[in-house]
Amino acid sequence: MRPYALASMALAAALLTGGCGLLKDKPITPTEAEKKLITFCQKEGKIDVITRRLGRTLWIYAPLEEPLFDIKASRDSEKADREVQPWSLLALVAEYSQRYFKFSYDVVPDVLAGEATSYHTGYNETYTKKRQLIYQALQESFFNATTSTNDPMPDFVVIMVADISKGISTKSIMYLKDLRQYITEAIPPDEYYMREYNEIIGKEGLVHDRKGVNVPYAEVTWTFFLTQQIKTRIKYAFSENSKESSDDDASDGDASDKKDPSAILAKAAANTLRLYPFGDYDGVVLYDLRAKKEQALKKEDLKKFAEKATWEETQGKLTTIHFELPKDPSSGLGAITTTSTDDKKVNAPAP
Repeated sequence: MRPYALASMALAAALLTGGCGLLKDKPITPTEAEKKLITFCQKEGKIDVITRRLGRTLWIYAPLEEPLFDIKASRDSEKADREVQPWSLLALVAEYSQRYFKFSYDVVPDVLAGEATSYHTGYNETYTKKRQLIYQALQESFFNATTSTNDPMPDFVVIMVADISKGISTKSIMYLKDLRQYITEAIPPDEYYMREYNEIIGKEGLVHDRKGVNVPYAEVTWTFFLTQQIKTRIKYAFSENSKESSDDDASDGDASDKKDPSAILAKAAANTLRLYPFGDYDGVVLYDLRAKKEQALKKEDLKKFAEKATWEETQGKLTTIHFELPKDPSSGLGAITTTSTDDKKVNAPAP
């Protein structure tokens, strides 16, 4: 997995340090929450954020004039940067069309470990603290907001933190309810990492863009969000970070994914789609580019690939604080990330 992906997991873990000062004030409207978020960022971290709401999506743009990343020497330069896995994912393309989530993939048997590297890349400490503060601002504002017909709560939040001296930005897309569940410890850090979509973008228009004029604003839809989350889970399943869990599965007698890599993709899709109130799809299509083989799985077929995570099995034994959320406005529809031919709201640059 790329170094900045590991840094994202560290950032997710750091979010819990903000405490649980939730719902301590009287309820406010989403519009008031947006103003409170801007004030919180300026007062607590001297960050002048720009916000914009598009439908059920809240965008937060934070222009900085400092590097987002650090490059440092590795402590162990003799160690390979990855471990050999049963399969290596060479390519993955995803889209949602004709009521199907479609994934084209290319995998080969993995036989070589990566080369040793003498350096690693991670997020700059100052950037990490400022990004963390934006999450805390969401907690202090929107977690205490109530929806109404004329002022609805956002379903999705897009956070862009940009180094406007270089035109480089990180972009994170999250389902607000997921973030709420994570901060209240209803879901663990590694699970939340799967649910938040992260990418790094370079855009010349972001250079000196303090007002967010060139930010690629677009409303996030369920199909866009879900497609990207499935991609995240697929990539993680093929990475060396999943090796330990894969070994555990194999010891339990479930080694089907080692014989057939399509099972890895099917599990990722099934375990994502079961988590959200989205039902406006007929199934998943998997296309093996190397074998030129297509596999279509109907919605009912996906159920046999779904599996309960360890944290779900022990959840009932944990002491967890739950807060009431407004009723999900999607009414049984879903969410996630990938450009879709049928989804007109996502034809703009991916949020």
